Amino acid sequence: MAIKKYFPETINTLSKVIGNRIRLLERAEMLADATSFQRTAIIMSAVKLGVFDYLHKHPGVSANLVARDLNLNLISTERLLRVLESLGYLKISQTNHNQGFGYVNTQMTKNYLVRESPSYLGDYYNLVSQTWSSWLSLNLTIQTGSSNQQMDLFNGNDETLYEYYAFANEYLKEPSRELFTKIPLDQVKRIITGEVGITFIGKLLERKPDVDFVLAGLENQIDFLDRLLSKYPLPKSPEEIIISAEGNALSDQWGAKEEYDIVFLFRKLSYSDYGSQFIKKSFQVLRPKGMVIILEPSTDSLVPSPSFLPELEIMDLLIGGVKAPSLYSTDKIVNLLREVGFIKTEVVSTQKGSFLFVVGWKN
Repeated sequence: MAIKKYFPETINTLSKVIGNRIRLLERAEMLADATSFQRTAIIMSAVKLGVFDYLHKHPGVSANLVARDLNLNLISTERLLRVLESLGYLKISQTNHNQGFGYVNTQMTKNYLVRESPSYLGDYYNLVSQTWSSWLSLNLTIQTGSSNQQMDLFNGNDETLYEYYAFANEYLKEPSRELFTKIPLDQVKRIITGEVGITFIGKLLERKPDVDFVLAGLENQIDFLDRLLSKYPLPKSPEEIIISAEGNALSDQWGAKEEYDIVFLFRKLSYSDYGSQFIKKSFQVLRPKGMVIILEPSTDSLVPSPSFLPELEIMDLLIGGVKAPSLYSTDKIVNLLREVGFIKTEVVSTQKGSFLFVVGWKN
């Protein structure tokens, strides 16, 4: 009888405790979302100041040495290193007995935040810093459906667009290297690409140094090419640089000689009509057996992760307004190619499915 009497009360008490715990967890999660920009700013500052690169070269040094060698305020540096350790980007090293303790990069930091790493993401943090104010005015884009003035592809802030191109080129390095081990290159002698494609060309030239290449860019962004070529130097100069006023693919002349073996298109489908024009133009300028190679953040690739795709579509909204379509699957991109005349197509998986290149061959 006592069990029957107290069992419901116990269940009721446990339910209240569990309910309170759940609410506390929900509150903590909400607070974490609200302060996530602070963590981004902390990591971004460490990238800009060169903290991770310095510790890669001098593992285990003290805050005193970090501050001295990077010309930083000591007290501020101590606080920065402590918070980076608490966030899991640094570890404390006890090996330096003369200085007490020092700091070393964690494996995650070595993989993604040290500049010489092939998977370096520091340029992405630089891009985030340039677009921060645009995200803070997202409500205006939602209200009007118009692109953000700072991020608009054709009229945006120069430095924001440069950081985007720099990050995208960094992002391309390893997938491009792997791609060129999986597609035939025997007949490839000439290629054309835009500002995002310099590292793509670099990886191609590693395998076929005799390939000629043409670069294309918008008139208001052509200065970016010099900066990008300086950041990602190539072993030879472009055969030609094409300048377009508006990026109208069908009416633009793609070089003095419109004959190519590869046309590389990166994120050209982020505008509904813009992308289809580039696919049609690619078909026109390709030689027989030439390839159009398309890389988009598709819904079936592992990068970006499926959970991030809705956020990426919001970023596309900031860049292109309501003209930016929803992200495509690779099947949809294949269908776009076939509608133009690319009968033979292939989806080439790289980086274990993280990056899916869609390739169309002209018969």
